[in-house]
Amino acid sequence: MSIVKLCLSSKIMTNELEILKSVDEDKRITQRELAKKTGLSLGSVNVLLKRLIHKGLIKIEHINSRTIKYILTPKGLMEKARLTYQYIVSSYNYISGIEQKVEQIIKCKNITTKVVLYGIRDELYDIITAKLKSMNEVYDYVQRNSSLKQFIGGDYIIITWHPEDIEDGLNNGLFSVNVLK
Repeated sequence: MSIVKLCLSSKIMTNELEILKSVDEDKRITQRELAKKTGLSLGSVNVLLKRLIHKGLIKIEHINSRTIKYILTPKGLMEKARLTYQYIVSSYNYISGIEQKVEQIIKCKNITTKVVLYGIRDELYDIITAKLKSMNEVYDYVQRNSSLKQFIGGDYIIITWHPEDIEDGLNNGLFSVNVLK
């Protein structure tokens, strides 16, 4: 399966899970509310709901001529559990992959090479710093979009995690590694 198909499949799975969770939490939720809650367009919500209804995961109950109630079927509850499980496993594997990259970076560097984290303090920062702390590795932190000129030509390895920073260090004479690459 190609990367594009895999990403698209993963996105559809995540969107379906969000719809299933939202319907399970609020049976009287409208398509407009689903769109707002999930960040999807109203048309996308409509298509996803039709797909979930066709699969037998959700059924519709007409309250009156203007009100529809969405109900998760037993099959829908099972699918929600399965998708949740897959999401957790996928997230765990992704986190483990980042931790392994950090460990490999640290094991391959010279003992005198200093580690500099370059990015924003977000969830990936937390994962990276937790791994570095577990390895008793000292590091400095530089806020993303700050200057890294003081590290040019020095014995440093810059660890980044923002998608836009994958190639930036190579162009500036810095030795940098993006853990997302």
